[in-house]
Amino acid sequence: MKFALILFTLLPVLLAAESTTLTLTALRRAVLENNPSVQESIERILSAEAVLKQAKSPYLPTLTLHGGYDVFDTSTHPDSDLQHRFADSFKEYGGSLRANWLIFDGFARRARALSADYNLQRSEQLSDETRRLLLLSATTTFRQAQLAAENIRVLEQDQQFNRRLESDARKRFDAGAVPETDVYNFSIRALQAESSLFQAQLDYDIACTVLAELMALPGGRLPENMQPEKVGAELPDSQPDPELELQYALGHRPDYKAVEAGWLALEQQVRVAKGNRLPKVGLVGDISYFENEGVSTVDNYGDYVSFVGVGLQWDLFSGGRKTQEVQQAEAEMRALDQQRESLRLSIRSSIQHRVDEARTAFEVYKKQKQIYELSVKVRDSVKKSYNAGVASITRLNEVQTDSTRSEGALAASRISRLLTLELLDAETGRILEEQ
Repeated sequence: MKFALILFTLLPVLLAAESTTLTLTALRRAVLENNPSVQESIERILSAEAVLKQAKSPYLPTLTLHGGYDVFDTSTHPDSDLQHRFADSFKEYGGSLRANWLIFDGFARRARALSADYNLQRSEQLSDETRRLLLLSATTTFRQAQLAAENIRVLEQDQQFNRRLESDARKRFDAGAVPETDVYNFSIRALQAESSLFQAQLDYDIACTVLAELMALPGGRLPENMQPEKVGAELPDSQPDPELELQYALGHRPDYKAVEAGWLALEQQVRVAKGNRLPKVGLVGDISYFENEGVSTVDNYGDYVSFVGVGLQWDLFSGGRKTQEVQQAEAEMRALDQQRESLRLSIRSSIQHRVDEARTAFEVYKKQKQIYELSVKVRDSVKKSYNAGVASITRLNEVQTDSTRSEGALAASRISRLLTLELLDAETGRILEEQ
């Protein structure tokens, strides 16, 4: 059933003849639908819902049914007749139905229900937090896979470039135009590019394996026709405002909202502890029936008793336990309040950090784009000069290295810009709204 759900989720990707790539949107959808951590968080919500129903149950009366069947064998020596001992055996059976209905308990019952309700909200927020972290991990890994794929592409181009130069140098060496060391030089550089390809391919395979794990795919690997899409050429140029991002995060980030819900639940726990100091008042009613069999002094008819009353219970002294319960709940509230403030400061710092990263990444991308365009022009010019016998092989090596590095740096800067914006969305919680 689970495997069928995964196939249904990714069916548009698998069946598209013109596109066999895995998009970031499809990846996120598959992770949210198939990752077991999401289902685990849903079960915890169901558990919290059950606790809430338990907390509301004291509003209804409790009905208790008792029944029994006893066999007695008695021997009695009454004080009123010291000369005789009476012995008898008989059976007794009967049953009763008792009802208890709590009317007042110092409002502790209401506070317990509210506390359970806030804990349910907290479970829901923690479920969203699980989704947020999964989306963050999936997005980061997806970009790492794209970066590895770009490195593979650049290294393959570098290898092909040097193989072509190696072939040209071999022809020129055969003609006596260049020394054999030129041939060896290009052979070495092609082998270096091929060697680097192994590490880039390993990085790509590792990232794809992690993606398969996040999507809970059978086999633990991405199918051959499900590879991450290539990086687009266009990048967003707008710069986020840290204060606006912070305000959004404090209103939408699930872990922060979970702490707030937990604080409200503890506030109700304080009221529960205070309510336990007050008396409990309830209605009680009972209907009982019993009958004796084998007793010579009674007839064979059963008897019944019924009553209705009001009960009150007030623990005037409990060894200080109730006072300590109040102090414990209040101390936990203060601790959680400090945790909330610490989280708020952490969110502010993380958002400012991501905003600075996004701004810097965009500036770096613009510079790397200019560097790459210029390095390609320089390489092509030096290659022509080398073919004409004007430029040295050392110079051609330098410009080819610069071109390769600048192309890799450009791809890395483009992915870095995209990733920093996505990490910012994860910090604010906006990544959940994008699904």
